[in-house]
Amino acid sequence: MSSNPDLQRLSAALEYVDLAAGLHLAGGADHAARLLAAAAEQLLGDLVRLIDAPSASVDARELLARVARAHRPAVVAPRQPAEHDWDAPPTSPDGTREETIAFLRASWFMLEAMGLATLAPEGLQKAVDHSTVFGSGAELEPFV
Repeated sequence: MSSNPDLQRLSAALEYVDLAAGLHLAGGADHAARLLAAAAEQLLGDLVRLIDAPSASVDARELLARVARAHRPAVVAPRQPAEHDWDAPPTSPDGTREETIAFLRASWFMLEAMGLATLAPEGLQKAVDHSTVFGSGAELEPFV
């Protein structure tokens, strides 16, 4: 691994958000998913602030831009999809799942703002897409 601390933070954030999205999509370990998603969001937020700061080092911007340009998504063996009953009521009425998806969405938008959307784990995209379409357990209003 590179000794650059910004790259290490980015790597950790991507790992956290991947694990959090996987747990969220699997429908279990809600509190662990929320903690991982919050940690990823915090790390990505730190990188965004670092890049946007008036005294931002050119190195950080250049490094992240180079990562975005050079990255080719890894070919990873597909995981077995978890069995879901999407019509079932939410399993966590205390709002843990909603908080988790809020952190996951924030992580997605920060990656996009940094020009690193291609680095986003596939599970993160699935979690954000699913929560956008089926979010909050609310029924979609019929189109009339």
